[in-house]
Amino acid sequence: MIVGTFMAPSRVFYGWWITVAFSFMVFVSAGVRHAVGPFLKPMTADLGVDRAAFSLVIALGLLLYGLFMPWIGSLVDRFGPRIITSAGSVLLAISLALTGLCTNLWQLALVYGVLASLGLSAVGPVVANAVVSRWFIRRRGLAISILGSAAMTGMSLLVPVVAWLIITVGWRMTYGVIGLVVLLGVLPLCLFVVRESPEAVGLAPDGDAARPDGAAISTRRTPVATAMRTLAFWQLAGSFFTCGFSMSLISSHGVPMLTDHGYTPIFASWIVGLLGASSMVFTLGLGAMADRWGARPVLAGVYAGRALIFAGLFLVRDNPFAILTVAILGGITLAGSGSMTSMLTADIYGRYSVGSIFGMIFLVHQTGAALGSSLAGRLFESTGGYGAAFAVACGLLLSAGFVSLRVDNGTRVLRWAARGAGA
Repeated sequence: MIVGTFMAPSRVFYGWWITVAFSFMVFVSAGVRHAVGPFLKPMTADLGVDRAAFSLVIALGLLLYGLFMPWIGSLVDRFGPRIITSAGSVLLAISLALTGLCTNLWQLALVYGVLASLGLSAVGPVVANAVVSRWFIRRRGLAISILGSAAMTGMSLLVPVVAWLIITVGWRMTYGVIGLVVLLGVLPLCLFVVRESPEAVGLAPDGDAARPDGAAISTRRTPVATAMRTLAFWQLAGSFFTCGFSMSLISSHGVPMLTDHGYTPIFASWIVGLLGASSMVFTLGLGAMADRWGARPVLAGVYAGRALIFAGLFLVRDNPFAILTVAILGGITLAGSGSMTSMLTADIYGRYSVGSIFGMIFLVHQTGAALGSSLAGRLFESTGGYGAAFAVACGLLLSAGFVSLRVDNGTRVLRWAARGAGA
């Protein structure tokens, strides 16, 4: 049996194999989600639609991706990850292949906007963080930071690969190739490697035989409704809203802003890409810091540092060396927020509750992402620049840094919730 080959005491703790498996899933899912750009021109030309109509389908997919997350997370908490990820990978592979066969917009909306989004949510970061959190306690920060690094790697590497495939075999065949990669690469990991928890296979978190103090290891589950009555939930969700707002702002409007400031489109694209590439390196260090000093100060530093980086991206003009320095240093502030938020969710509400609760927090993140992109466009049209949008982002990020440093331990119930419970 494949699990048994890794669980001998002298071998690598099986939780690290779980982490590797989910890292590959997150690598693929993040790459698929962020590789829309290379498809835009060939698909709109082939399908005979304009960019506005095509963008509506993409927006539908992003919205549903966020809406599916809490439901998928609750299914993982209820039925286990192997069933959910296996079904999701099959659905994703089929929907991607069918996307290459679409001939009109409504087919694209159904297949890519709905079905692919559902498949992506089953092999995406919420499920990955939920399961990996169950396998670790002492090394949780490092383990989930590996997931964050994998996501940034997928964003950085798969987009140019997809662009090359489109030029080589066309956009329709490219979707078929991606679907085949999911079927042959992701599905076997779901079936043969993924396991629900260390307890399910006779192990303990972190590979320990037992807790050092001899106490039982908690397997408590916190319902979403209960979590949403606590101050900690809204502190985590509110700060993660800011993450979505700021990341959507830079991904949607970063390149045009930099070109407005005198940089060439190619150089501006490299700057945004360098932000993602540098984050791959820094993310693992953040996880080790969180394991040692706790996630709250690390998360606060990430948000406060991102505010400084965003200010630098907007204010530095006509100085390629300075903007490159900002991009390299900026990587430390981009990928750590999701990992630290997931880590705190597990610490506060229990490692068996991450799927459903972090799924709901991720929905708030996606709401911020939708608002960040749309508000920046509106502010640009009304003011003629991106200064107002970046000022709003910096203000939100500084506020998120302060809130993150003071995240409650989950015991404080909000007044309206306490009154409702007593009614």
